[in-house]
Amino acid sequence: MFRYILKKEFLLISRDIHALLVLFIMPILFILIMSLALQNAYSNKIDIKFNIAINSQSSKDIQYLQKQLSSHALFDAKIIQSNDPKSLLYEDKFDIVLNISSSFHKDVKSNTKDFKIDVFSTPELSFQNKEIFKNLIVELISKKVMTEFFIQYKVNGTTLSQLNEKIKLIDLNKDENFTTQATSVQHSVPSWLIFSMFFILIPISNTFINERNFGTISRLKSIDISFISIILGKIVPYFMINQIQIVLMILVGIYVVPLFNGEMLQINGNYGLIFIAGSAVSLAAISFAILIANISNTSEEATTIGGVSNIILAALGGIMVPKYVMPEFMQNVTAFSPMNWGLESFLEIFVLGGSFTDIKYYLLYLVIFAFICLILSYTILKKKENI
Repeated sequence: MFRYILKKEFLLISRDIHALLVLFIMPILFILIMSLALQNAYSNKIDIKFNIAINSQSSKDIQYLQKQLSSHALFDAKIIQSNDPKSLLYEDKFDIVLNISSSFHKDVKSNTKDFKIDVFSTPELSFQNKEIFKNLIVELISKKVMTEFFIQYKVNGTTLSQLNEKIKLIDLNKDENFTTQATSVQHSVPSWLIFSMFFILIPISNTFINERNFGTISRLKSIDISFISIILGKIVPYFMINQIQIVLMILVGIYVVPLFNGEMLQINGNYGLIFIAGSAVSLAAISFAILIANISNTSEEATTIGGVSNIILAALGGIMVPKYVMPEFMQNVTAFSPMNWGLESFLEIFVLGGSFTDIKYYLLYLVIFAFICLILSYTILKKKENI
């Protein structure tokens, strides 16, 4: 009999075209869009530089400053004379306007009291980028003053001037043989995969509520089919759909994203762990969907409650906004989102080369969450059908 329940579910799924489009097309589009949009945030190269207007008369010192700024990875500077910084920002589209004396080197050395440097920018420029620019200006002016000091007193400043080249950035993976770098696609694929897996609630709630309203569940119960069998009949086919989603989204990351000049998804982690993590997320998503279907009276109500819940869980779980850009308070809140448990599991496997030990607690949280949802679903279903 259980075989016929599964057959019924697969037949219903195949007829729900709109739900299938949400489950497969939506995450593909999100993966493409977010992988390309966040590429610079993760990449070790920068395609777009901030345009800097050095608002000053040209001099040897200003030319030095312009050259050094333009050699920086983030900035491209031009020397311009203007009495209106606002027009440079809003009409000429410069990102930053630097008002500085053409004799700043002399002013710094002589400790001129009225010497100042004004940095103008639009309010939309982030505080972090403003601070980077400010610190760079301090560094460049200090370097020029110190260079002259070394020359005057015949001090060998070669090592100090080359200090930046001597600092090496080294990533240490948990597995020494693991060389994958964090990229936008490494984050986007698991993020939007998990998001789409939780949207399994749309086809589940549609079929479950319709069957309950049409008396299908009561008729199944009347021929001695337990509620547990009915719930399992929902889990198995949608679990298989989730596994297809995992494979398809990974293939999108590997083969489709690079076609749009994005970076290719690299998987050096254990494929068995990917399946285990995906299975835990799937159970959590399906169990949550079944619970939403049981507490809702109509498909519209289930879609609304489930959709809002999924968006909130995604926003809190680091799906929509990467966890590392959140303030500390929000980073602590993410620990309560099941989507974050799944995301951290995938990131451990995809990016950090983690083992089962590194994700075991995330898996445990997902299984406990799924178990609680199923217990509540069973209790609610049994109570409703006995009324």
